[in-house]
Amino acid sequence: MTVSSLQETPAKTHVVVGDGITALAFVEGCALPPGSELVVLGQNASELGRGVAYAKGESSTPWRYAYLLNSPADDIDPAFAAWLSDRWEDVAEIMAGRSPNWLEAAQPLVATGDIYGVNAPREFYGDFMREKAEAIVADLTRRGVNVRFIDDIAIDLELTAAGVVLTTGTGARLSADTVDIAPGGPATLRLEGDDGPFAAPSVFGHEARIAEHIQAGAEIFCIGGNASMLDVLRLCQSLIPEDQLRFAVCAPDGDIPEPLIPRLPRKLTRPDLAGGHSTAESFLAEIWREIELARRNGDEMREIRAGFRAHFLENPLTQYVLDAEEALRVPATLRFWLRGGTRDTILDMRRLVGDGQIRVLPGFVNAVEHGAGGASVSITDAAGGESCVETGFVVNCAGAGATSRYDPLTERLLATGLIEICPISRGLKVGAGCRTKAAAVRHLSPATTVIGDEAMAMPLYDAHMLRTYAARAQQI
Repeated sequence: MTVSSLQETPAKTHVVVGDGITALAFVEGCALPPGSELVVLGQNASELGRGVAYAKGESSTPWRYAYLLNSPADDIDPAFAAWLSDRWEDVAEIMAGRSPNWLEAAQPLVATGDIYGVNAPREFYGDFMREKAEAIVADLTRRGVNVRFIDDIAIDLELTAAGVVLTTGTGARLSADTVDIAPGGPATLRLEGDDGPFAAPSVFGHEARIAEHIQAGAEIFCIGGNASMLDVLRLCQSLIPEDQLRFAVCAPDGDIPEPLIPRLPRKLTRPDLAGGHSTAESFLAEIWREIELARRNGDEMREIRAGFRAHFLENPLTQYVLDAEEALRVPATLRFWLRGGTRDTILDMRRLVGDGQIRVLPGFVNAVEHGAGGASVSITDAAGGESCVETGFVVNCAGAGATSRYDPLTERLLATGLIEICPISRGLKVGAGCRTKAAAVRHLSPATTVIGDEAMAMPLYDAHMLRTYAARAQQI
């Protein structure tokens, strides 16, 4: 849009709900005319770009920089990788003497000139996003847009003849012409007894309480084998010597995700997939053949995962699977096949499992009971057998489940039918361009699995994917 056409467009008020990377992507794409107002409404809106995932930690805590990005820096964003490389001396100074020894783990990459390949602490990505946010807001201000930030949550949305009215947690009401909603995903699936004397419902926000038990020598038992479980391991490593660590994990298959290991020169698997499949099963069989072929050709999980991600960003599932409902059955299996995570922590975990310091239990946790000095965990295995495991302290890392709840505003949109739950994928379903049933309101979450006619082949719990779809939404 040219400057002259912007000047002819009436000013309006636009609200972006959220404070993370998706909210920032919506802010970046705002083509508001001079005189307009942009309001960013979120729990930590004044720290736009960080969200919960990349928040600034407390300087006094040993675990401040312990949590790492799941993927190498340039898989997250090449611009972030360049930013990290430019500041490497500062980063090395901050990380010096910290436990676990992240600098030592990164050294093989640094020695080959591949700082772009390190799994950086998540707070550094938050620092990068904050700088980006400040530059974007400065540009909007230069263009004559008034930008303001409100540190509050949105709990309700009302459509009126004049536009949209948002209600906040403190009771304020904001009127807007258009709204972009960029929340996080659903809350962790709660289990009976997961919050008590010897259990915490998540790692984030409960670190100090968990730390007391780690330092007292208790075994730490994680429900679920996902990225949050790896964060709990890093929390342990930041607090005690490894030879004192006692750790257990219960996950459905008992498998540890593959580490996403970068290599020079960079390479992406390039799947060669045919269209015309009538069922998800048929297409998945072809995908599996391509994954196996890639492995035989020497590709590692980082290359396979990133290659399939790039492929499906350009080639939607419906290009291959003719029936839309069948296409929706593909992502769950594909996500499982392409699981991967933080190189440093997964390699540590494999070593500690081999040394007998970490036990991995296949199965599903039913409930946690609290005794005088620890917890009892009820587990059902794949064959239906039940057992009870005694442990020290339990951390719920199960991730989302069928009964998980979303943020209050998303729950409200679901209740009013402005967005839907996909009956097959069980994720969120929005219209083309991320529009809800109300044309003035868009919604994009990591839990979104259907956008218009397109099923998300790869999960949107990925910074690159979220930014891509937020940018595409603003082109429609």
